[in-house]
Amino acid sequence: MPFRVLLVLLMLPILSVQACSAPPTPVIASDHPLAGRIWQPATGRFLSVDELETRLASAQVVMLGETHDNPDHHALQAWAVRTLAAAGKKPQVAFEMIDRDRQADLDEAVHDLDGLGEALRWKERGWPDWPLYRPIAEAALAAGGTLSAANLPADVTRQIARRVEPAEQAARLGLNAPLPEAIAAALADEIRSSHCNMMPDSAIPGMVRVQRARDAEMAETVAALAQRPGPGPVVLIAGAGHARTDRGVPERLRQIAPGLTVFSLGLIETDAAVTDPAAEAPPFDAVWFTGRAEREDPCAQLMRQMKKKSDAAGK
Repeated sequence: MPFRVLLVLLMLPILSVQACSAPPTPVIASDHPLAGRIWQPATGRFLSVDELETRLASAQVVMLGETHDNPDHHALQAWAVRTLAAAGKKPQVAFEMIDRDRQADLDEAVHDLDGLGEALRWKERGWPDWPLYRPIAEAALAAGGTLSAANLPADVTRQIARRVEPAEQAARLGLNAPLPEAIAAALADEIRSSHCNMMPDSAIPGMVRVQRARDAEMAETVAALAQRPGPGPVVLIAGAGHARTDRGVPERLRQIAPGLTVFSLGLIETDAAVTDPAAEAPPFDAVWFTGRAEREDPCAQLMRQMKKKSDAAGK
């Protein structure tokens, strides 16, 4: 066999891994100076894609924090799972978007990825189109990995919001211990602002409890998956707020499974007014900046939803 042909054949595995590692071309065009760059807050420098891949592959738990309706975030999540697969991993992917009482439905429908969203009532539950998430699931299964539900069941969420959950449930989720004052205040402020300051003050404590409970439930799911022999790492697909390292799932994991190596990647939309990546000290192990998705004014949308509920209650 000619030497050149032999050399090409020997390089094919390397070339295929490099092809898997190439990040997807963004759907959302952006000329923001941070778009497409990866910032590491701890060192105050930008990472290369290769450096990020190394950090992803060395973690037992990878958190991929998204903005739910940004297609580039889901494309990067699928890329991250494929990158882990190219490194010889078998990612166990857990989804915030699937309540844990739907695991049996997930297991039953997992062989039909096109119909999985419908089987899980994905659209009915208010999540963006299932086809945005499908490549993530496909990448995990193609690598010999697994898919898991991670979030609190809806009935438990309602109990927690009303503070009528069983005492053992509150203890399991860490709700019997108060948050540090600064963290509690920051979380309450974030919830107020994310709801356009339209929620009554009386509703905020319950919403804080629900956020804490969801973080704890996802952390418990992740910890249990990480203890399974064989496949790994565990990859959590969740909103960026749940993937924050100062609170959220990483903080709860430090309490219940302190030995786990966790890497949290925040997929963060650029802000036209912010060009310094360290300006807001983003609370992630790394931040991948992306373009900002076009969307309806969320406050106008929330106002319509609240009016609809009010009208329905008045009938």
